Amino acid sequence: MRAGMLAADLAERGHDVVWWTPDFEHYDKRHRTGSDSRIKVKDNYEVRLVKSLGYRSHVGPRRLLNNHLIARRWSRLTAGAPRPDLIFSAWPTPDLSLAAVRYGRQNSLPVVIDVRDLWPDLWLGILPPALRSTGRLILSRYYRMASEAMAGAAAITGPTSEYVDWALDLCGRARKEADRPFEFGFEPQQADEKSIMAARARLKELGHVPDDRVQVVFAGTFGRSFEFDTILEAGRRLDGIATGRTRIILCGSGDRWQQVADEAKGTDSLRVLPRLSLVELQQIYAESSFGLAPYRNIENFQKNVPNKINEYLRMGLPILSGVDGRMADLITRHGVGKRYLAGDPDSLARSIASLSEKPDEIETLRRNVNVHLQDADSTPPGTRALADHLEGIAERRS
Repeated sequence: MRAGMLAADLAERGHDVVWWTPDFEHYDKRHRTGSDSRIKVKDNYEVRLVKSLGYRSHVGPRRLLNNHLIARRWSRLTAGAPRPDLIFSAWPTPDLSLAAVRYGRQNSLPVVIDVRDLWPDLWLGILPPALRSTGRLILSRYYRMASEAMAGAAAITGPTSEYVDWALDLCGRARKEADRPFEFGFEPQQADEKSIMAARARLKELGHVPDDRVQVVFAGTFGRSFEFDTILEAGRRLDGIATGRTRIILCGSGDRWQQVADEAKGTDSLRVLPRLSLVELQQIYAESSFGLAPYRNIENFQKNVPNKINEYLRMGLPILSGVDGRMADLITRHGVGKRYLAGDPDSLARSIASLSEKPDEIETLRRNVNVHLQDADSTPPGTRALADHLEGIAERRS
């Protein structure tokens, strides 16, 4: 992920890197150690786990309390510790980013906030329009936290210019030279033959056997950001209009995984798998024709090109998406995928069914992906460019 690749890059350059992260593992909903812990990755690279309350649901009061307590504990753990040259903080969570900004102000060091989601606007976009004014009132505390954190950051980064602009608008300040977007990077994992065979064996144990169907894959968190109801109904319709020709594979974990798995039973065109290792996932990618990006068509995603999109493209997969904005522009401008009507299962089903009858079109889309990647590779990948940027900020403040 973005933080892991960035930490590894900075350590490789010779910097001392400390990556603070909760002891609670978000995807599998489990504690890693149950306590504050230190993991030595390299002599100059350490992961520090912060003891966490934990939670069962992605959304709810307990998760908000968990975030609040992590920020308080981090502040205690860093009090009196050696001062870093720079702090890089992911947004969300608001609590920890604000704690980092306040720490930076007290210790005269720069804090860079990296906007990953338009939080808390994200939740307003999911609410029905009639409830959004009430939702904004309920979230007012987090809007105040966001404004203070963004205003106090030495720089704001994010995957797109729209994300950076959102943060600047929220705190009411003009863009500075250091406020810049950096795309997500993704590098496929090189695996030996033994690892590949083990991955294929596990997939077979899970009931997955590759065949000659046109395969569409989604890999991610089964949460409220995605239109799983649309996918489930599209799968049912594919059973009727493209019998035996197509398959949608959904793999990952999250609050809705079990519900989706249960509802997909009996639908031949759907297969639901648990969260896979990267080597296992790459086997699925290698036999697939498209990467499915069923994000909700809301501002949070209209202004973003999520890391999952770059992951699909780096694996040679054209994109299927219904989101307007940046993803739509990427697909239409470079011809690297197909769009369907968001929230419309018939549109998604007919798009997949039509493509299953057009192998030449699929091949053209794959070639377009390769051309796009060659053009994109003429500039440094996002993670390396971001590391360059952070070095520059730290040097100017030293």
